[in-house]
Amino acid sequence: MSKKAIGQRHTLIVASVALLAVLVSGCQATTGEQNGAVIGAVAGGLLGNTVGKGSGRTAATIAGAAIGGIAGASVGRTTDRPQTVVVHQNQTGGECSHIQNAGVRASCERGVSERNANAQRQAEQNAYQCARYGKCQ
Repeated sequence: MSKKAIGQRHTLIVASVALLAVLVSGCQATTGEQNGAVIGAVAGGLLGNTVGKGSGRTAATIAGAAIGGIAGASVGRTTDRPQTVVVHQNQTGGECSHIQNAGVRASCERGVSERNANAQRQAEQNAYQCARYGKCQ
């Protein structure tokens, strides 16, 4: 077998294993970080295999897969973050609208705003716990 045929066969084997890894990972509930790591490793391995020459091709493939996996996981991690829910308080009405004194009404609205901010932080924390650890309430 010629060197070119061996290289093509090696590339085909690497691509087949990478494709199999991607397909098998689809059978489970995975996170964006895991998907990113698999896709990055596959892309990095293929790139390393393409760039590597001679006896260093295997090392380049392994290094490319490792670096691609790390980079892909980092990118995929951003898709795992829970969505932020924003709570808006209607300033024209609400709990403090019955107060006539402007200073007292402002203090009341500040208190309501702080309470809403605490509720917002708690909702975000619950969403994060649910998405990250499966502890959904």
